Amino acid sequence: MDATNLHKLLARQINKHLTEECLQHERFQQFLKAVNDSYHNFDRDKELFEHSSFLNEREYASINQKLKEEISQRRQSEEKLIEAIQSLETPEGDEIPEFGPENLVTLVDFLQRQIEHRKQIEQELRTAKEIAENATLAKSEFLSMMSHEIRTPLNGIVGMTYLMSQEEVPPALAENLKTLQFSIEHLHALINDILDFSKIEAGKVELEENNFDFKHLVSNIKRAHQFKAEESGTRIKLMVDDDIPDILVGDSLRIGQVLSNLVSNAIKFTKQGTVTIELSLLKKDDEVASIYVSVQDTGIGISPEKQQVIFEMFTQANSATTREFGGTGLGLVITKRLLEMHGSKIEVESEAGKGAKFFFTLDLRIGFTVKQTYNLPTDTINDQTLKGIRVLLVEDYPVNVKVALKFLSRWGVSVDVAENGLIGLEKFLAGSYDLILMDLQMPVMDGYTSTQQIRETNSEIPVIALTASATYSNRDRAISAGINDYVTKPFNPNDLFHKIAKYCHRLN
Repeated sequence: MDATNLHKLLARQINKHLTEECLQHERFQQFLKAVNDSYHNFDRDKELFEHSSFLNEREYASINQKLKEEISQRRQSEEKLIEAIQSLETPEGDEIPEFGPENLVTLVDFLQRQIEHRKQIEQELRTAKEIAENATLAKSEFLSMMSHEIRTPLNGIVGMTYLMSQEEVPPALAENLKTLQFSIEHLHALINDILDFSKIEAGKVELEENNFDFKHLVSNIKRAHQFKAEESGTRIKLMVDDDIPDILVGDSLRIGQVLSNLVSNAIKFTKQGTVTIELSLLKKDDEVASIYVSVQDTGIGISPEKQQVIFEMFTQANSATTREFGGTGLGLVITKRLLEMHGSKIEVESEAGKGAKFFFTLDLRIGFTVKQTYNLPTDTINDQTLKGIRVLLVEDYPVNVKVALKFLSRWGVSVDVAENGLIGLEKFLAGSYDLILMDLQMPVMDGYTSTQQIRETNSEIPVIALTASATYSNRDRAISAGINDYVTKPFNPNDLFHKIAKYCHRLN
């Protein structure tokens, strides 16, 4: 038997108790081999058991540590949850009980009641939101209706006043007409302010992006307010930075509205003074130009404590201001909202009795080409320009029919009148016309439906909406119905003349 393979413990026992002769016996060697294997197997099993025990102890320690951490986290979570619950605003009559680890069922029950309470509050908020939205819609519809109802008779007043002012009248009557014209313009401005404010409040105003010449826009605004300024002995000065790019991209209509509001206000509150419009370039790169705009006057000024009040709706700095100068108190509110839509902010510097300065900055993209706008050359405006044109006038309001007929007849236009959209459709199908002037809101059949049915048989004849419905939704609906253009009552006769000339191709 090979002694090198013997277990060390067995080898010591053999050496101690057995002789060499005993080891030579074959069957005894087999016995020793079996005992030796048993020793080796025992050592291996012992090693495996010890290793296994070590792993189990380590795993147990790890699991035990995790359990302790989880218990600690749970305790902290319970404490935070209880702390949060105690800070909740509970329904009236529902007291917060004392919570602890031993009464978690009470905690769950209380939370369930809170969840139901929150659901009830959310439902009440949703209901209140729906009521508010419906109220806003009703207000918008009411303003739209009132705008239409006011604009319709106002169109007759504007038209008749314009016609009378074109005639030779005694000086006293001319002065009366001038006063009437001022009152009409004032009333028209108030209606526009209220309608604009309602559109902004309802989120119906979207800024357009068109190429425009800012310097030219400001020059036009100065020219438009020049006469009004001269009436009060006020001079308008224009300071324009030549470095401003010739072409910028933005909503020129709304930017012009902001400037017009500020210039109009400055003129209104300045007597025998100066209104200065400044336009300067702050900075620019290859894409964007920052333009500084200010309107400064030498008028009555605004005390510091009133300078934020003037930007609140239906508010002016002083009640006496409203009585003396008039106005709705919406002009600056609209200006502020429009500038916020442009990412800008209106600011004011003023002292009572020392004039006021309103200023803001606009970041506008630099454009490359100006979209060509339609301009009617003055030399094409004469008594022969529209002569011989056949027009179908679809209008239900008798005064507006009378006013329109006076204008159109003076321009040499041949006119047929239809009292509503259905009669207009029948006359169109039976006759031959160069253009249709279509009111939108009429009895029996409205202008939208009438135009849609006309388009089923004729897609070429120009249809111009001549209406007091001035909202964007009505304008979009009119265009969808097939109407080519839009003239809002009360209209400027020259605008109507130009549109008829344009669509009937009477331009030189």
